[in-house]
Amino acid sequence: MDQWLIVLGCAGGALPDVIRIIQNRYQTELPDYVYSLDFWIGFLLLVGYGGLTVWVGAASDAKEALAYGFGAPAILSRLLSSPPITLRDTTDRIRRWWAF
Repeated sequence: MDQWLIVLGCAGGALPDVIRIIQNRYQTELPDYVYSLDFWIGFLLLVGYGGLTVWVGAASDAKEALAYGFGAPAILSRLLSSPPITLRDTTDRIRRWWAF
């Protein structure tokens, strides 16, 4: 496997956070979380996870490597950043959906 594909996967892993920062480009200051150590540790882990996903998934071209690198960390970061759903919340949602 070409090492450039793994580098592209790492770049893809960085894209979700880079896009979030770019979306706030018209604000005068960066969000406070950018200055925290937790953010940078998480950022580096997601970048590494993007490269690992490309290696495990055996991406064959640049577009596929970027997609793997972007997709896997984006899904993981969304899952870990959302608050946990309790069983009671789930049953309440189902009841409202069924209009009980």
